[in-house]
This record gives sequence, structure tokens and C-alpha cells, in this order.
Amino acid sequence: MVSQILGPIACVSSLAYMMLGIPMQIRENYKRKSTEGLKLFMIITLLFTTISWVVYSWVTKNWFIFIANVPGAVCALIILIQFKIYRKRG
Repeated sequence: MVSQILGPIACVSSLAYMMLGIPMQIRENYKRKSTEGLKLFMIITLLFTTISWVVYSWVTKNWFIFIANVPGAVCALIILIQFKIYRKRG
């Protein structure tokens, strides 16, 4: 009973972060053409963490965790690509 209530709440709160906070950072990076101020290690950690949860949720068939983490993995991957595109040459 509790998991039927907490699952959707956790999923929605995670989605809010993954679909509002991180895309705003992607947009800001794009506008500035820079990833200055971001730590590469943190983005790699975010990508590894979200991919780990996606794999775990796929294996255990926990769709709340899956749905909440796929957008985060995609966004972390986009930011990693931005690191490559906007790195300083010199």
C-alpha cells in the first residue's frame, strides 16, 4: 500500500529535477557555448548513477525507477557532449 503511494511521488519528484533542473543547465551551456563552472567528474557520476538505476529498474521491472532515471541519463549524456564541444582549445 505504501509503495503504491510513494512510488508515484518519488517518480514525479525525480522527473521534476531531471526534466526541469538539468535541461535548464543544458540550455544555459548552449547559450554561453561553455560548460564553465561545471565539474566533469560530477556529470560522469550523474551519468553512471542514472544508467545504473536504469539497468537495475529494467532487471527488476520497477517502472517508477526506470521512468525517473532515463531522462537524467539522457541529460547527463548531453552535458558530456557539451563538455566535448565547448572545451577550450589552446
